Amino acid sequence: MRKIWLLIGFCICLAGSQNTSQAQNLSLGFKAGLSFSNFIDDSETGPNGENLEDFQTQTGFHIGILGRYRFYSDLLGVRFGLIYNQRGGRIDYDGPSYFIFNPEDPTYATGMRQEEIRYSNVYLDIPIEGMVFIGRKLEISAGGYVGFLVGSSGTGSMSFSGRSSPSDNPIENFEVFYDFSPLRDDAGLSSYIESTQISVDGIERIAPVEAGTYYEFAEKDGNYFNWLDVGLTGGLTYFLNRGLYFNAQVKYGLSHVVNEPYYISKVSLDENREFISRDGERRNFSLMLSLGFAF
Repeated sequence: MRKIWLLIGFCICLAGSQNTSQAQNLSLGFKAGLSFSNFIDDSETGPNGENLEDFQTQTGFHIGILGRYRFYSDLLGVRFGLIYNQRGGRIDYDGPSYFIFNPEDPTYATGMRQEEIRYSNVYLDIPIEGMVFIGRKLEISAGGYVGFLVGSSGTGSMSFSGRSSPSDNPIENFEVFYDFSPLRDDAGLSSYIESTQISVDGIERIAPVEAGTYYEFAEKDGNYFNWLDVGLTGGLTYFLNRGLYFNAQVKYGLSHVVNEPYYISKVSLDENREFISRDGERRNFSLMLSLGFAF
């Protein structure tokens, strides 16, 4: 992290210290456009090896400022910037699962879950890239980025049908609508935005109708998403004229974006009715299409 800030400072100081002719090598500008993102992860599997999860693309937007510094006869360059970028993804789950009524005083059920969640996370990205210029029109870039999570939300729904555990008595089918704010939500009943009563083994239990991020957890252990995202980036830029350009950029995350306490299996609990941690990592991937202007 320190090296990245030092590199940004070096580039700015270098540009500011040049004479008038050399300063022409520095261009500043902005870009804005759409971001098409999803999560890279392995699906959970069912009893017959079938995939229970499907990861789909979520559309967002980005806007930011960029600086370019050209050198070596305008053949090479360095680019840096600050980008406000939405990325996330949609996760569908369909298969065997469990449900915990009131995690603070739990009653358990097993059955089938059908779930759809759309996450939209907002990052402030700092990209650092090297560039190669081909003629006056085309620019190829590659490097890395550091992203800081500044906002997060999620929407979706879950339907559940099953039986109480361990008595195996049937329970009423129910549905939960999601309104997630992972940076602000509390856990347990405090995460129930709206609730109802469902009979479980002849006892009325509180069940959410609308819920926040941590409605299945008795306690909150940090935020759902990691605040730092680090990855690789590369792209192509085509200049329509001296200032206006079109840019296509790919960002491939290297960081695990979900904090460990929440990266858990939805298939089952362990023999002590505790959450089972998943193996693997969930990472960000996004394609950015932009229009920009360089001064």
